Amino acid sequence: MLSEDDVGRLAAACLHLPEPEGNYLEDDFLVNLVATVVDFQTHTTAVVRAIEHFREEVLPELHDVGDLVELMNRYPADRDGNTDLAQRLWGYRMWTRAQLLRDLVAHFVSIGVTDQHELRAWAATSTFADFQGKVPGLGRAVYQWLVMRVGVDTVKPDVHVLRFVGSVLGRPVGDTEAVEAVSAAARRLGRPVLQLDWAIWEAGRLASQPVRRPPPAGSRLPRRARAAEDAPGARSGTPGPTTSAGPDGPVASFVDDEPGYLAWLAAHPYGFVLNSERRPRSTYLVLHRAGCGTISGAPARGKTFTSPFRKTCAPAAASLTAWALAAAGPPSPCGLCKP
Repeated sequence: MLSEDDVGRLAAACLHLPEPEGNYLEDDFLVNLVATVVDFQTHTTAVVRAIEHFREEVLPELHDVGDLVELMNRYPADRDGNTDLAQRLWGYRMWTRAQLLRDLVAHFVSIGVTDQHELRAWAATSTFADFQGKVPGLGRAVYQWLVMRVGVDTVKPDVHVLRFVGSVLGRPVGDTEAVEAVSAAARRLGRPVLQLDWAIWEAGRLASQPVRRPPPAGSRLPRRARAAEDAPGARSGTPGPTTSAGPDGPVASFVDDEPGYLAWLAAHPYGFVLNSERRPRSTYLVLHRAGCGTISGAPARGKTFTSPFRKTCAPAAASLTAWALAAAGPPSPCGLCKP
């Protein structure tokens, strides 16, 4: 439960954050629809490129949501059709996001939200309870981010916000408590809530980017050290694939080992994958089915799956749950593949 002391400590920590450089408001209805299904659990660079592709290649051909519906209807609502639709809309093969867009558009059309003015009115008066379950796969953080983009003064409880609030309070926090905590801290500081959220997000994203220090000029690594540095998994001192025993079969963990990870997926199409930071933390432990489009197939724009994150794999979900509890905490199920 959030206490006055919690709010005070969080407000004090926020005083040290630099002012946000970005303004994340969006005034185009169709762009907001696309951003809603693309901008979660996806690398920022991929999101930016996806939205740019939509703005430049697709948006000029669309006048309203009816045109978007007509475009989507040209593609079958199956995996192959949605893959082609995703490639057309945002230049990535994120086929599950294309189905989410179909469902999101259908929901908004059904409640009479068909343009930016109606979206603003809905956002200003709605709560998450009005949105929850209407589009399976889109949860609290997605809703918060959508209403924030049209000006609602609130918080998106993404991984950076959860990590920041949890680190200040000294305990893990959930989505609802993070929203309440940042909102209360912003009120105490006399700041707009969404601007404080942006500041936390920008600071968190900057802190999560690895800092590489070059070796001193003229220095040479011994041959053995150079070989180790080039080996899979050597970056940041993190090992490559490691295996351990789980309650229902072996657990394999992959870091900087794309061939090993892809081979495991091919050999275990009905297995499970736990996505985590390279050093697992309780704030980001997401359990997926091996066939989930977010952790299998082709990485967006040629990026790898195992360099930014650790992929821990097992034939049974119970083994990964046990692994996660031992490493950092309980995992959260993916909202798309629903393991």
